[in-house]
Order: sequence, then C-alpha cells, then structure tokens
Amino acid sequence: MKEMRFKLVEGESINIRDSEAFKHKANTTLDFQTEPNVTGVVVFNSKQQVLPHISNWLTEKLMSGLTPPGTVKTYAKNFSYLLDYLEQHRTLKHQKLDDALLYIQQHTFKEYFQHLRSEKGLASTTVSNRDATYQAFFEEFLCVARHNGKALRDDNPYEGGLIFGSPKSKLVEMCSLDELTALLMCTPHESEKVLVQFIYDSGLRRTEVTKVKKEHIDNALNSERHKIIVDEDTVSIPSEYKAVYVEGSKGRRREIKERMTLTSIHTLGRLKRYFANPRYRVTAKKHSLDAPAFFNTHGNPYTPGSVGKLLERLSQRAKKKGLIKRHIHPHMLRHGFAGSVLRSPDLGNHSVDKLVIVQHCLGHSSLKTTQIYTRLPYDIYGLVADSNGEILTRSQLMEQLNTKTKTKKVRA
Repeated sequence: MKEMRFKLVEGESINIRDSEAFKHKANTTLDFQTEPNVTGVVVFNSKQQVLPHISNWLTEKLMSGLTPPGTVKTYAKNFSYLLDYLEQHRTLKHQKLDDALLYIQQHTFKEYFQHLRSEKGLASTTVSNRDATYQAFFEEFLCVARHNGKALRDDNPYEGGLIFGSPKSKLVEMCSLDELTALLMCTPHESEKVLVQFIYDSGLRRTEVTKVKKEHIDNALNSERHKIIVDEDTVSIPSEYKAVYVEGSKGRRREIKERMTLTSIHTLGRLKRYFANPRYRVTAKKHSLDAPAFFNTHGNPYTPGSVGKLLERLSQRAKKKGLIKRHIHPHMLRHGFAGSVLRSPDLGNHSVDKLVIVQHCLGHSSLKTTQIYTRLPYDIYGLVADSNGEILTRSQLMEQLNTKTKTKKVRA
C-alpha cells in the first residue's frame, strides 16, 4: 500500500518551495511563501503533491483550537488509508489529487468498509472511527457553502448519517486486581512495579504519568489535606489516601486541565522507598528539582510509547506463565482505578458520590462519560472481602499488593 504523508505545524518555519508540494499549493489555506511561521496541516499524496481539500479542512480544524493535534493527525491518517484504496478503484483511480472525494458515492464507502472488515481484519471500532472522520469532512467542509457562497459538492453521501454505523456497546475492559498482581510478579525491577501500580492506583493516562515529578509525590506524602474540591463541593478524603497533582492532558481547546487524583498511602509509600534507592537517587540528581517520578531500567524517563511497550512485555510474560488470559494495555489500568473506587466502601456514601469522585480523578468533563462504569462486569465490580468477611478498601488492597509483590532484592 502506498502511504501518504502529512505535516502538522504550529507556529513553525517550514520550507517546501523546492518540492512538488509547493508547485501544487494553489487553493490551499496555507501560504508558505509569505508566512515563514505558520500553523496548519499539509497532506501529500504518493507523488508529494498537496491534497488541497483535505489540507484545508484539517488546517481549519487545527486553527480553530477545538480539535487537539493528535486528533487532527488521526484524521489525516484516516484519509491516507481511504485515498490509498481509491487509487486502485476502478472508477476513481484517475482523479487528480483528492478530487475523488467530490465524486465518491455511498456504495463505494460501503465497499471500502467491507474491505477493511473482511480483508484487512480491522475491528468495527476502528472502521467506525474512519467512518466518523469522513462524515465530518463532508458535513463540515465539502457540502457546506464556502467563501464564494457555493459548496464544493451538492450531494452528500452521508446525508443519512454514518454509513458503516456505530459498533455495539461493549463492557468496559478493566484490569482486575489479580491481573495487576500477575503483571507485577512478572518483573524483577521495582521501577517497573511502582509505575504499573501507580497507574492503576491513580487512574492516570499514559501521557499523564510521564509528566509526574518526584516533587508531586513528595508533596502528596507531606500534605495534611484530607479534602478535595469537586466543582463547588468539598469531598472528604479518608486518611488512607492522598491527593496527587496531575498536570493533565490537552482538552478540546488544547488547554492543560490540571486536577488532583486520589492515591493510596501504600502505593505512595512504595514510591517513597523506591526514591530512596541509590540508583534512582543518582539518576534523579541529573534532573535537579524537575526529576521525573519514573525512570526505566536504562535510567531514561518514560514516554507514552515506552509505557505501552512495558505493559505489552509484562502481559506476554504473564500469559506465557498462565497467570492471565488477555493482554493488558495502559487504559485498562485506568479503568481498573475506576472500578476500585466504585467498589471501595470508604469512598462516598452512595453510588452518585463515587461516580463524582471518579469523574474528578479521571478528568472527565461530563458525568455522562463516567457513567460507562455503571455497566461493569460483576467479577470485576464485585466487592472484595477478607477471611472474616470484612469488605476491603482499595487502600487495604494496595497494602496487600505490596506484600505479595515485594521485590526481594531491589533492582531499580
């Protein structure tokens, strides 16, 4: 398959005047000749020619500030896959640049989506994601009046809504406590154990956990506060938990949304002991006061990609040993955090209180997003009791986890 390329720039200087792309820049939103520093998206075909319609739409999305750069990149990739397919299509392969999108009909989209499912073996969620991308392009760009008062295309293949359709709702895939224990037992490195346990016990995204500093953990441990502010309400925190600062991720308007999340004192205590390890202290000293909380076994700060690879590696080991039956990815740890809060008897007086705490800690802008966790499978959502029948809190469960997975000989 030929792969299209794209360039996303934010206030950067780029020079493509000597490329084929510059020769075909007509009708694009960007003016590279008069604007040395630009913000926008340029999408190229296999011949390094600018695809004007797609580039214009994605540039508008980026410059509006309502669509994060990561989402814009996903849109660009989704179009690259579609146009690779259309280059081989019997009726549309001779169209220039992205003009095929001015003529493509609904039945061709159906053929393409069937191709993705039957021949490429893509999941329905992936196909639906592409379907939604193309729908937005037609409804927001091609089929609406432009600056000259006329739409680029009169008919809309998406007039009746999504063509592939939305996938059936599935239960949230959560990492259970047994699965978490298995992952920690499959590494001798305390640096990997504390990272995985912290993600589960804090609910952070992998992009967020890489921004956690040692200072954030120290501040949480030294804090005497036992309350957090959720909107206009004050929620009491049991003494078994501490509020940890989270820098957050870029929201829809690409601003950083700071928040606090609840982490058990036992997970934070494990981190404190890890910080005292000589190897960590030497590595952290190189970063002064800005030292990350987590370093990999090579002494480098984690990246979102390396967090994912760590979970993949530990999952493979645990599956090979028969300890787990499925691959555990970072977001399943985040979902596991939500489940642990909802089943913990010491957090919130009723289910609504618990959902509000989960919403705040996970950084959801709407409670509707958080309500997906009301459909948790019973074997994960169910309460955990000790030998005397007492329901264990999530903090007590983290204390047990520390004991079960204690590193005999500390290996950072």
